[in-house]
Amino acid sequence: MSNTLKSPTTESHVTSSLSVLKFGGTSVKNIARIQHVADIIKARLKDGPLIIVVSAMGDTTDYLVKLANQCTAQPNKRELDLLLSTGEQISIALLAIVLQSMGIKAKSFTGYQVGIFTESVFSKARIVDLKTESLTAALKDHDVLVVAGFQGMTEEGDITTLGHGGSDTTAVALAGAMNARVCDVYTDVDGVYTADPNTIPSAKLLKTIRYEEVLEMARLGAQVIHPRAVELARQYGVKLCVRNTFKPEHEGTLIHGGEEVEIYRTVSGVAIDKDQVRCSIMDVPDIPGIAGKILRALADKNIVMDMIMQAVHPAAGLNNVTFTVNESEIEETIRVLESLRGKLGTGEVLCDKDIAKVSLIGAAMVGQPGIAATLFECLGGAKINIKMIATSEMKLTCVVGRADAEKAARLIHDAFELDKVTA
Repeated sequence: MSNTLKSPTTESHVTSSLSVLKFGGTSVKNIARIQHVADIIKARLKDGPLIIVVSAMGDTTDYLVKLANQCTAQPNKRELDLLLSTGEQISIALLAIVLQSMGIKAKSFTGYQVGIFTESVFSKARIVDLKTESLTAALKDHDVLVVAGFQGMTEEGDITTLGHGGSDTTAVALAGAMNARVCDVYTDVDGVYTADPNTIPSAKLLKTIRYEEVLEMARLGAQVIHPRAVELARQYGVKLCVRNTFKPEHEGTLIHGGEEVEIYRTVSGVAIDKDQVRCSIMDVPDIPGIAGKILRALADKNIVMDMIMQAVHPAAGLNNVTFTVNESEIEETIRVLESLRGKLGTGEVLCDKDIAKVSLIGAAMVGQPGIAATLFECLGGAKINIKMIATSEMKLTCVVGRADAEKAARLIHDAFELDKVTA
């Protein structure tokens, strides 16, 4: 089995009128909301058959994690995934029951029953294969198939979960594998904004945005949609739309490839990520290959690093290697780095938890030096200290103190007049 999801099939059994709809935990928080979702589904049936992907009800996943942590400080990851997968099983069964009570031909499926295969990594597995036979067969006799998001199984039959927001990934993977005409992700916001409207009230709702831009936003702290879902949508050309469950009449934000436009806005948004820690391993011998050994040890523990930098001290023959990691992975990161000190002859491990990433994102930023100048002048004028900087063709990220993050984002949003961007 390959390490990436196989390309979607084009077999004749795939229904061209099929749509995939995904509903998050807030959308199915209680029976009243499940009934509301069922009403949306009933209205959407006029356009063709549906595959519905749902998350666990409300805070169910957090509650299950809390139960596991009451048993032990470090629950076995295999058993924890098995436990967490039950949340979605409740949601799909209840939604199917409500739909059936409305006279709709509906049937529910767990990820295991569908045949969603993942790599053998617990708590944040990636989908490597998806079987369509069971869904294709069920569509012959049913109008709506309700599939559990967030979960899959390994070749050995172990249940895995896809990590936070993994139901988005499930939905897009199904849309790609079944050649669905659209994948609508229903959530509790109107769509993708230029910034978090809870932090920046002047943030503007975007009618369209490119895959690459929303992918950067998702990776850099915006929580509207899961990054892996956007990656899959871009890879397989899935028409993806973010919509509000509680305003189903609104069109939301269309996420697309951008091929149809030649002139595009320079910047599209600002994102904040406060769930970050800066780590440094000091006094690393300046020997070829030693940085690779450090990063390989972290990668082998599935620790995702970002903003990797090396400060060279030629006179001493030493380097300091610095990077950022998600706050949830800091304890494991420290254990790995401490275990390397004796083996590699490195110095102490330092961590700075008082950080946040503030990022400016835009598909047309490349080759425009005035953007960086404007951003740095903006933060400098407000006496906001920048601890780290990283740039790419589509983003400019500054690490600042956590208390300064929201102020920095508002200043950047205003400096680039994102409240006036064309949608």
